[in-house]
Amino acid sequence: MKKITSIILTVIIALSCVSLIGYADDAAGLTDFAVSVAFDGEKPEDAAEKKTSWFGADGKYWLFIPTSIGTGEVTVNFEPASADVKVDGVSVANGGVISLEGKDKIKVSCGAAEYDVDIIAESKVASVFIETDSGSLDFIHEKKGNEEEGNISIIGADGEEIEYAGRLEIKGRGNSTWQMEKKPYNIKLDSKKNLFGMGKTKKWSLIANHGDESLIRNALAYQAAENAGMPYTPQFTPVDVYINNDYMGSYLLTTRIGIDGSNVDIEDLEGNTEDVNKNDLDTYPRGGLYGTYAGLLEGTSKWYEIPNDPEDITGGYIIEMELANRYADEASGFVTTRSQPFTMKTPEYASKAQMEYISALYQKFEDAVYSGKSMEELGKLCNVESLAQMYILNEWCSNQDFGLTSTYFYKPEGANETLYAGPAWDFDIAFGNNDSGRFGNDYTDPEKWTVCYNRMYRNTVFGKWDIDEQPNVFNILTKNEDFIKEVERVWNSYFKSAVDETIDWAMNEYTDSIRGSAIANAIRWNIFGTRNVNDIDGRLDNMDVNVIEFADVKADTMSKSIGKVQTDAPETNVVLKALKTIPVAINNAFEKLIVAFDLVNKI
Repeated sequence: MKKITSIILTVIIALSCVSLIGYADDAAGLTDFAVSVAFDGEKPEDAAEKKTSWFGADGKYWLFIPTSIGTGEVTVNFEPASADVKVDGVSVANGGVISLEGKDKIKVSCGAAEYDVDIIAESKVASVFIETDSGSLDFIHEKKGNEEEGNISIIGADGEEIEYAGRLEIKGRGNSTWQMEKKPYNIKLDSKKNLFGMGKTKKWSLIANHGDESLIRNALAYQAAENAGMPYTPQFTPVDVYINNDYMGSYLLTTRIGIDGSNVDIEDLEGNTEDVNKNDLDTYPRGGLYGTYAGLLEGTSKWYEIPNDPEDITGGYIIEMELANRYADEASGFVTTRSQPFTMKTPEYASKAQMEYISALYQKFEDAVYSGKSMEELGKLCNVESLAQMYILNEWCSNQDFGLTSTYFYKPEGANETLYAGPAWDFDIAFGNNDSGRFGNDYTDPEKWTVCYNRMYRNTVFGKWDIDEQPNVFNILTKNEDFIKEVERVWNSYFKSAVDETIDWAMNEYTDSIRGSAIANAIRWNIFGTRNVNDIDGRLDNMDVNVIEFADVKADTMSKSIGKVQTDAPETNVVLKALKTIPVAINNAFEKLIVAFDLVNKI
């Protein structure tokens, strides 16, 4: 009798444990819930199915449904796969099919756990799906230069046409934007592709626009530059990005500044240099001054000790104005005698002869500007119309970075030693989107001139990158009456009409086309401190109006006095300016010692 009782108790306890285990699994709920759609047989095999996982925050959940999936029948996937799941009260197996047609929310339950899931499916833009080989972004986010391979599918806004499906390499990009929560990326496809008619190239950027809550500023500037006929303007299209099934937000897919495919049409000097050396250029030792403080040392440069140069090193070059504290991370570059660092976009790994050639050419131009040379003389060193175009675009945008960073020049091959200003790049903190008051300017007031007063930093080795400031080349140019006449001609003859056309396009087409994507982005990243769709929609309405109104008012401001030389710079503290001369003088002495004893490459 005791033995039978013992067996019964054992069975009861075992059954109780099974019940408790099952209840514990249900109570634990779901770790993931995703939907996907299988494309028909005409789609490429490696783009056959795309998933989007729910996003959870503050106890709430959202499913961001791209147009490529749509809100019809979708396949459900969840973790743990063995869970007992119901959607709107109906049991569904892992891999089962449900319909989301006409639904803006669903209720998902797993045992005692219940989830109210909002469906966000109003986006009208293309979709980019990326799956890294590791299934994670951890390695890429660990360091900006870290690169990983994976698969990519790019699907049109109608959800029908697949623009590209294949392999890619992905890594981080940007400077200040890389420090933000929503990261920007560079991607390289395994073959050249003309995505959305933007030109055939392997290299593309996914611009996060996280510093621009409206998401329209870069597009506005690029469209105006394109309408004005500015050469090599980045091409763009808005996209929703999904990485490893997670919705990452609204991005701008753009061509990159370079010489690959559709970009700047100049000779591939880096490729030519590789051909004559039969070796990767970054394997050679470095030369010049390249240490941590190299960007602070005027009149210096850094290069690679490449043994052989091509026969022609007159082009092509793309150089970028950059901040001194970013200069150290770049492979090659030079610092002008007036303290403006330049980094090499291409050739990234420049030889000593190449560096001497391009740095001397730019220095001639800088010297000519500061000495007040005529436009005829300046035109022999840099194309004057390109200078006027770049100044006009950035003044209209009130871009505080112009002439300091993200400002490019390029040099085609050939005996004609003429630089060109451009291409245009980076306008997320333009159009009133900055109240820092840099250089004493008010960049939030469209009735004020700003970029004509921009300066470059006078760098010192005392740990303060901007201890002194002096006018940059565009600041000096706008004090030249002949240059202002060219600016006036360009503005009146075609640039103002290009701006008007762009404002109309933004107001009547672009803002509407990205609204669904912008709402989804604001929910995903809690842009406005609310995830309520109606509240977000209202905030975006106001932002779009403000940005477009800024662009319109600034255009009127420019039209009223476009031919006037802007001589009245913002007030500066005269006493502070005088005091700065002391550390600058000491700095100059230290710089000479650093260069003389070759200390910069050792610290």
